[in-house]
Amino acid sequence: MSMTYYECACKDKTCYSEKIKPCSTEEKDFSIVIPTYNEEKNIPKLVNSLNSELLGNNYNIIIVDDSSSDKTPDIINQLTKNHNVIALHRKGIKGIFSAIDDGINLSNSKIIVTMDADFSHPPKKVPELLEHIKKFDIVSASRFIINGGIEAPISRKYSTTILNKIIRIILGLRLTDYTGGFHAIKKSRFKQLNFKYKSIWGEFDMELFYRANKLGFRVKEIPFVYKFRTEGPSKSENLLKYAWVYFIRALRLRFSNS
Repeated sequence: MSMTYYECACKDKTCYSEKIKPCSTEEKDFSIVIPTYNEEKNIPKLVNSLNSELLGNNYNIIIVDDSSSDKTPDIINQLTKNHNVIALHRKGIKGIFSAIDDGINLSNSKIIVTMDADFSHPPKKVPELLEHIKKFDIVSASRFIINGGIEAPISRKYSTTILNKIIRIILGLRLTDYTGGFHAIKKSRFKQLNFKYKSIWGEFDMELFYRANKLGFRVKEIPFVYKFRTEGPSKSENLLKYAWVYFIRALRLRFSNS
């Protein structure tokens, strides 16, 4: 059986542990949590882009890597030297939701931004998320409101649009985008959410919104245009399986009484 442990690197310090332990005690105004798996071509450019957009802010970028087989682990370690980056390497652990959860637990910030590493979530939208989070508990970027959109192959564009409409009907909520994964959330509020289901891809988003609604959280959507990745392989190529997993999760949330 493989050993499960964490390796956390920040600046000139590296820590090893079986549980999440902050690599730095320095408090930040917000943290950007980015899960990675084989993103060697994207992550350096994304970090540079975020730093350009957020110049003058007090924040850090927490990159959570699931034992990438390319050069991603070495690259993010190098990024900790000259950037405000913390690299969390997870050994024997996989999954996008648990990666985000671990990144949030590692942070010393009251505000968390979650986004993908492949530029499908535009860095220029992060300041807008942060501006609105002052008055809300969750601010979510949506592809399905005015000025939002999807730039992707037709099959992916229309399957994603239909899936989100079906999820909206099943859950009975007013939100429009349940699979985007691009949010700002108050850490204290995130910790109030009692997630009960394991996730393969990004279906935890549905549970986040469903349970946030139950607790009366204030949620706002802002528009963004999703751009299909140009570098590296997609993590969810099987569209039929992807849709089925989301559909079943929506039904379980709405009708399981949990």
